[in-house]
Amino acid sequence: MSAPEISSAPSLPFDKLAEGFAACFARYVVPISGDVRAFEQRVRTEHVHLTDSLVVVREGRVEALALVARRGDTSRVAAMAIVPELRRTGVGRALVYRLLDEARGRGDRSMLLEVIESNTPALALYERSGFQVRRRLVGWEGTLPEHAAPLEEIPLSTALAAVLRDGEPGLPWQLAPETLAGLTAPARAFRLGAAVAVILEAGPQDVVLRCLVVAGEQRRRGEGSRLLRALAARLPGRRWKTQVALPEQLGAAFFAANGLRRQPLTQLEMAHGLQAGEASIR
Repeated sequence: MSAPEISSAPSLPFDKLAEGFAACFARYVVPISGDVRAFEQRVRTEHVHLTDSLVVVREGRVEALALVARRGDTSRVAAMAIVPELRRTGVGRALVYRLLDEARGRGDRSMLLEVIESNTPALALYERSGFQVRRRLVGWEGTLPEHAAPLEEIPLSTALAAVLRDGEPGLPWQLAPETLAGLTAPARAFRLGAAVAVILEAGPQDVVLRCLVVAGEQRRRGEGSRLLRALAARLPGRRWKTQVALPEQLGAAFFAANGLRRQPLTQLEMAHGLQAGEASIR
């Protein structure tokens, strides 16, 4: 097979990119929507730079796509996918090495990504390309106990201030304050006592807990549990879940105590040092 013709993502209209994004993730372990609004939110909140993102287009069809997010001197492969019939043909390898070369050319100091742990072909490709595993990321799901309490709905900006003040340092990209800062409605924020949470209703049955933070001096006093149970009473009969983006040990005992179980899907966060003198591997 001839080498793929890789171009910059802005060469395509935004709706075509969203459509191609979904097509490249066909038969993927996690369903991916081609909804333009969902795609726009990913690009906006995760700081995806379309000018640094790459696509492979043949006869007007997107056959591969790599979204690149950037913050400071760190890049992240926010998503990379290839249409099913071109997987394991060398297209992924060509994209990864092009991403690394361009990141070095920009002067970036590191590149991050997350890969589903059971996706062994992708994991092997990233390891051969010089990425190393930093930590395992997990998610939680289930039905919460309900206990009504007087919740206060607060602006998302107020919740962000609480995260900046009291949040856990060093969180993965999707949970970092910079990502939360880009959230807009229908995301909602609530406060109960010293605890603050941001949630997103994902359809009629599911609620995603985007963040939960308790002021430092009030931790381990049940504040977080009271907030969760009050939210469950406000939205009864729902299935609650987090993103599969939490460091493995973070909050494990807390979530289990509130009736949630670990999701079977796990991810590995990986990093590449982008050493200036490192030669590209072909």
